[in-house]
Amino acid sequence: MKLILTVLCLLLSIDSFGQKVFPDDFRKGGIEINSQIENLSLYSMDSLNFNSSDFKNNVTYINYWFVGCRGCRQEEAHLKEINQHFNDRENVQFISITPSSRQKVIEYFQKYGDFGFPVYTVDGFKEAKKLLAVKTFPHNQIIVNGTVIENLQVPIATEEMKNWIVHKIEEELKKLEP
Repeated sequence: MKLILTVLCLLLSIDSFGQKVFPDDFRKGGIEINSQIENLSLYSMDSLNFNSSDFKNNVTYINYWFVGCRGCRQEEAHLKEINQHFNDRENVQFISITPSSRQKVIEYFQKYGDFGFPVYTVDGFKEAKKLLAVKTFPHNQIIVNGTVIENLQVPIATEEMKNWIVHKIEEELKKLEP
């Protein structure tokens, strides 16, 4: 009984911790939470295709950014660390989507280095808004089996935020296990 109460308290504190780290104001916008992403087709700068079917049986982390975005630049190190943490997990994938031109992205990566995961370009900010409902940058989503479970419209700029995301992805991976 004591163990059950301890686990329950821990789960409640993790949820409230997540609310503290990412309040509802940071979770608005983009494709609505609990919505299914369908008919998505992207082509990366590395000649990779990404389609809605790639969400199946996976936890997908999508980072939306653009060249010149200070908040986007601020979160890069943490996103690289999160990606590295899950690097050996087959059912976790990281992708990045930007409205910046291919040439601007190439120049940016030459100056600062790449992210370590595929970058997909869309045709400008209007297309990002139309295709993916992205209105602010940076914007991050966690998607499980094609369903958006988190929308985060704030730079992932602290250890606390990074650790919460790692925990959230781990939690979702456990749900995918048979």
